[in-house]
Amino acid sequence: MTAAQQTQLRITDSAQARALRQQHHFLARFLAPHSPSDIAASVGMAANLAHHHARKLAALGLLIRLERQAGKVAYQLAAREFLIASSLLPPEDAQGNGTRDMQELSAAFLHAYERSWSVMQGDVDGTFGFGDHLTPAPPISLLNKPADEPYPTYLDALTLRLTPERYGRLAHALSNLIADAAAEPISNEGQPCTLAVLAFEGVPGESGGEMKGLSRRLNSFLGAEVGERTTRRDPAPAP
Repeated sequence: MTAAQQTQLRITDSAQARALRQQHHFLARFLAPHSPSDIAASVGMAANLAHHHARKLAALGLLIRLERQAGKVAYQLAAREFLIASSLLPPEDAQGNGTRDMQELSAAFLHAYERSWSVMQGDVDGTFGFGDHLTPAPPISLLNKPADEPYPTYLDALTLRLTPERYGRLAHALSNLIADAAAEPISNEGQPCTLAVLAFEGVPGESGGEMKGLSRRLNSFLGAEVGERTTRRDPAPAP
């Protein structure tokens, strides 16, 4: 009898945890039953290599091997959600919880940023604003021209003083935006894109010291929509 896909599965083995970290893009193809041969081209693998990876992941309990369908062996994720114990992959591990994520995000964002920079047609792409409790930082708007590419790289970061309660509310509010997007029906239109939320104590680039005010940085190639500049920033005074 073939095992059924679970809703949630707790991972207690380091080999399983490492495989989830290293093969999550490959595993995502098996949310529904598929033959490795059918998804090989989409993940840039030869069919025999895709079957090899699927067999290894099934042996680890991450995939379920199903009965042959139309002469092909099919696999499906063992669960829709996997929970990894933090003790399995500590941060000092090169594949540890969070460490691998940050390495992949940093490398992918840098690659996308360099791509956006290469097609930029003049103008600025970075803006820094500063303020304190007496004079707030000026609002920052996007570029006042259309983007030069369909998927421009975008970074918006804010450093300010927060109570633990306010910090938690803001971080959750940002993640809720991503949760709303994740809840939308999956579309076959468009290209794969990544949205990320980062929140941490401290000031980027500084190991310590007293923070005097607020800083905001915007590194974006997104470009402003028509009318956005006038709605987000007061017009410059006449010379």
